[in-house]
Amino acid sequence: MDGAVFGKRYSKDDYGAIMNYARITPPAVKENYVDIAGGNSAVDLTEAVGGVVYEDGTIEFKFTLFSGEKAAQMESDLHGRRMEIFLDREPEYYYDGRVSCTKEERDGRLYELYFTARVRPYKYERSESMHMETLTEQDKEILLDNDGMPVMPVIAVKGNAVLVYAGRRYRMETGEYQIPEVTLYGGLNRLQLSGSGSIVFRYRKGRII
Repeated sequence: MDGAVFGKRYSKDDYGAIMNYARITPPAVKENYVDIAGGNSAVDLTEAVGGVVYEDGTIEFKFTLFSGEKAAQMESDLHGRRMEIFLDREPEYYYDGRVSCTKEERDGRLYELYFTARVRPYKYERSESMHMETLTEQDKEILLDNDGMPVMPVIAVKGNAVLVYAGRRYRMETGEYQIPEVTLYGGLNRLQLSGSGSIVFRYRKGRII
């Protein structure tokens, strides 16, 4: 039977809880339509800000426990707290959200707890992606793969680097950078590099829950 980790607490080991279910509701799209007076349909501005954006999603949990003390401890530890949530059935991803205890029931010696987590619209890969290149004066082209979530990578430079992305040129010396204009989108992202030393890109991929 699968379980879940809430922050640093594991439902099985810390509470002896059986997870009956973890039901995920995907996030709704933040739609934006402007009506045209006297005309058909409406103007769809949903992607006018640069892409589709989403509401939060939810995960609904039910746990069965065999100890009233453990049930009380689990509710106390989780209720109202924001934390990272790891599901056993998804070993490559985690969620980020706030957990609320919505109901508790008792049936003889069994205790049932119901939780709802309001989570960010993307689930995150547990491991960061990293790409390293040695820089030379000759331009080289690289491709950085990303999933559905736009992400701004951390760029670590040793030496001097020139980066060209989406038609814009950036000069960087030794240090770490995050440049809003250097945001990776879903699929392959094409960059050009030159300089001396080395450059490392670190970023965490995410996909819609």
